[in-house]
Amino acid sequence: MRNRILVFLLIPLIGLGQNSYNMDLLGTYEWPSEGNDIWGWFDPATGEEYALVGLNDGFACVNVTVPTNPIQEFYISDVSSTWRDVKTWGNYAYVTTDDDQIAPAGLLIVDLSDMTGGTYWHRTSFSNPQSGSIVEFNAAHNLYIDENGICYIFGASNTSGGNPSDGVIFLDVAANAINPVYLGEWDEEYIHDGMVRGDTLYAGCINAGDLYIIDVSDKNNPIVLANCQTPNAFTHNAWVSDDGNYVFTTDEKADSYIASYDISDISNIQEVDRVQSNPESNSIVHNTHVDGNFLVTSWYRDGTVVHDISNPENLVQVAYYDSYNGGGNLGPNNGFDGCWGTYPFLPSGNIISSDINSGVNGNGRLLVYERGFTQACYLEGYVTDGNSGLSLTNVHVEILNTIMPQITSTNLNGFYDCGNADSGTFDVVFSKLGYISDTLQAILTNGQIVILNAILYIDPNVPILGCMDPIASNFNPNANTSLEYGGEVDNTFSSGGYYYSYFGSQHMIFDASTDLLIKSAVFYAEYPVTVTFELRDKNGIVIDDTTHSLLAGQQQLALNFEVPSGNDFQLGISDGNTGLYRNDSDSDFPYNIGSVMSITGSSASSPDYYYFYYNIEVEVPCKEMSTSVFDLKKNNRKLLKVKDILGREAKKNSNQTLFYLFDDGSVEKKIIID
Repeated sequence: MRNRILVFLLIPLIGLGQNSYNMDLLGTYEWPSEGNDIWGWFDPATGEEYALVGLNDGFACVNVTVPTNPIQEFYISDVSSTWRDVKTWGNYAYVTTDDDQIAPAGLLIVDLSDMTGGTYWHRTSFSNPQSGSIVEFNAAHNLYIDENGICYIFGASNTSGGNPSDGVIFLDVAANAINPVYLGEWDEEYIHDGMVRGDTLYAGCINAGDLYIIDVSDKNNPIVLANCQTPNAFTHNAWVSDDGNYVFTTDEKADSYIASYDISDISNIQEVDRVQSNPESNSIVHNTHVDGNFLVTSWYRDGTVVHDISNPENLVQVAYYDSYNGGGNLGPNNGFDGCWGTYPFLPSGNIISSDINSGVNGNGRLLVYERGFTQACYLEGYVTDGNSGLSLTNVHVEILNTIMPQITSTNLNGFYDCGNADSGTFDVVFSKLGYISDTLQAILTNGQIVILNAILYIDPNVPILGCMDPIASNFNPNANTSLEYGGEVDNTFSSGGYYYSYFGSQHMIFDASTDLLIKSAVFYAEYPVTVTFELRDKNGIVIDDTTHSLLAGQQQLALNFEVPSGNDFQLGISDGNTGLYRNDSDSDFPYNIGSVMSITGSSASSPDYYYFYYNIEVEVPCKEMSTSVFDLKKNNRKLLKVKDILGREAKKNSNQTLFYLFDDGSVEKKIIID
């Protein structure tokens, strides 16, 4: 504690404007140029720890053995580049540079046993003495060195001629540390970053938007085992869990995720969870590393972020240090500011991170952190309807009074899971449109799972839109209306005007708790105009559209948009220069339509804007049910109970609509016909 007080006295502005949780900043070191990636090195001969940092104008080695007083041992000037990456083998550091210059940076090899920084080599040509084959490159985006001393060069290029693989090049640095031996390559896709365990490469193929898993046991003939698209289709990096059953990926895009994949069956990869550090901020994730039961990630403007991955299907954030003043993806660098890389593997347990431009003068900075986090507390359970006993989907579940927001929702089986970094007694709120909210109490303990089930009851004062035909496959016994109108009734509720923009249009954002049909809406046009109205998903991809020729003034237009259940859909128009009316103040989001559709906001930066769609007509069409004899013997699940449409336990009588509740949480609605 005394040392930490001393640090703040020596560096009085070290924490100014920063915010953190379960991580303490011990010390920093700054450079006059911007920074990029980082790696660490432990000298077994001296017991000292080092940060190996890439800079725009070179490479630096900083002694962090005394974390409150980092000391630069040496600096090596190199060609100017935004991208530099570092890995180690033995007492050697290997540095790639991705540049567009003729200057041949190649592979920088630094002898770390010479702390003057005077012993290093630039290699651009690599050969195999047995086969005589040669590969040359003067730039590469990244590299990884596995436990066997095989160096994997990713995204290589040669601006002075030649055509090296921009997938992966295999070099043996264990055989010859300063003249690595060329073993082979793979070039089916461009690899941006990757890591290797055993003979398996986990590659971020950023242009393809996929995670690739490749068998590299034969360096002359690598074999793709599997590939899958990641959430934002811009796969930056990947890291495998210690047991090899899960892999975690990042997408280097605004509003991006860490995703967790179950790869225990390589022929059937399943995404089991995805998380964001700062939802709805448009922050960009960069590099993630598995450190035992924790995932330590550089998240650009959100800083260094830590998740507990003890349960890879329920990732829980347990710590962060936000080292950059600012968030999101706006500004001249489009969000690519702050933390570039992080390294959590030093024997001391300290975490070292490299920032691009968080220094006093907007320059590169090394940060040394002390861990203050432990395993997360886990909370999970089921939510059911108090009348029917059926599972409730899309129930909003929130743990109150936490440092970091802990919000989730139930899945199709009514199941939810979440957690918190800290133990204690917390109120948990369960809410769903059309139901009376309930608040329950949970006592959370680090490293333990607490089961908390909830029962919600219909709110009799709220209209519930749904199919009211008892023989339909989507019959809703709680529905009390088959048609509902919502949103603002007309455009007279506040000020506004006719919208013209040559730079694109705005849209409304809404959630749907069930499949529904947006039948029509009211629109206002300043002049006669032809408009294409669009239903889009949360990524802006058009799901359905319809085109109408409008007259000047008010009119109700048929839309018939078929909306699947989901979140963050968009209601918009294809062209912003159409002169439709929108309001610019006093919008009262969210607008609940029949407890199945919730208009949560608009695409405008101001929360008061309401765009184009008034008095929206919504229906939940009934779906036909095929009639067949239901043979329970064909199903291995255990039947728990049978209920009728009123939620009462019932016998399996013929010619009656019944609900079958099974032990796996599933529910089936059946009609048994003799």
